[in-house]
Amino acid sequence: MTAPVPLLALVDVFVKCFTSPGFWHFRHFIIAHAAMWGVPHCVTETLRVTLWHHIRHWTTPYIFMRHGRWSCREVCQRLFRLIVKRLGLGLELIFAIDDTTVKKWGRHMFGLGYYPDPTDKNPGAARRKVLGHCWVVLALLWEKGPGKWFCFPLGALLFVPQAICSGPWVFQTKIELAVELLRRLVLCGRRVILVVDNLYAKAKLAQVELAGGTVTLISRLRSNAALYELPPPPRPHRKGRKPKRGEKVSARQLWRRRSQCQSLKVHIYGKTVTIRAFVGIIMPSPTLGDMPILAVIFPQRSGKKMNILFTTDLTMTPVRLLEVYAARFKIEDMFDELKTHGGFGDCRQRGFPAQKRHVTLCMVAYGLLRVLSLTVKNAEAIEAEPWWSPRGAPSVTRLRRAVAKALAISPSLWLDTKPQEIRTRSRAA
Repeated sequence: MTAPVPLLALVDVFVKCFTSPGFWHFRHFIIAHAAMWGVPHCVTETLRVTLWHHIRHWTTPYIFMRHGRWSCREVCQRLFRLIVKRLGLGLELIFAIDDTTVKKWGRHMFGLGYYPDPTDKNPGAARRKVLGHCWVVLALLWEKGPGKWFCFPLGALLFVPQAICSGPWVFQTKIELAVELLRRLVLCGRRVILVVDNLYAKAKLAQVELAGGTVTLISRLRSNAALYELPPPPRPHRKGRKPKRGEKVSARQLWRRRSQCQSLKVHIYGKTVTIRAFVGIIMPSPTLGDMPILAVIFPQRSGKKMNILFTTDLTMTPVRLLEVYAARFKIEDMFDELKTHGGFGDCRQRGFPAQKRHVTLCMVAYGLLRVLSLTVKNAEAIEAEPWWSPRGAPSVTRLRRAVAKALAISPSLWLDTKPQEIRTRSRAA
């Protein structure tokens, strides 16, 4: 296989994670995943694209996926170190955690459950559920410039419903899986900012303790969430326990306090907008713990409900809070790319080890392409068409085309669903 040299240099960083024959299988999978789009990223298609079946028996990639002696955790940690080194990240790292659903079916497929489909926009979609896998994913967010955010996947764990957990498989909630993903990282004294949606705004995630790092949580609350004033100062000579919270208030009552409202000019979602919002330190409901939070409250577009964004870092500026939370949407864009062109849910094997390793390889291939698109110095040298060189760094899709061209893959391959030898044999019959 002859792939672009910058991509091969990034793949070679993982050589210590595998045995000697296992690394060549890993190299084959990464290059194949980086070159494919428009077709399922299953083992058979990777063999077809790279002609690996002419070198190894066609069953060996399946053995590598099911019984290979390599760890997904170690590979993800090596990817994290590579991204930190190539991008030159400092002592502050921003992570995002969210879950995504992949449609699956089959009697013997492991870990299937029924989940709502957020991509279904038809009437009654909220009441319908689809059968599939739910993966809790950890990603790294990086701001290249003002408002220019990029997302890198770092790891994923499968959420298995409690109803089907049996034998040695121990049930874990999505919050527990998120905590496990965070604790797997080796942070080396870095400060961590964790951005999550309101479903992950829980005390267990807000108070997680990491070896060599501190965590600041940024999230939002429901519009009708219970909020409280700060506890009053203790009265002298009063017996009893010190109150943890003050008087209960609503989000709209806080927003009506004009003395605590500020005019914030923020750059979110590619636009610069001015928001009139309440900014203050309050106490949340007990589900988030007993620590005070810095809240930013302002009405939604409809005016009927309120947006409640918060952080556990009381010294953070409200503008920074809004901009970092808006960057969380990049993980949704990453899910779309991984599912559409990255083969995130295309594994045809039924067992859990193969499913998890397939997801890991897809994330590594996407992460390497994203790193290459942001760090390559001579973009014209790896372009698919020399005459087409638009401004800016090459996108992940353009890099996929470049890898496919280096492998001499014809674009007609994506339109032909059957190999040539099979079609010829059927005609002869």
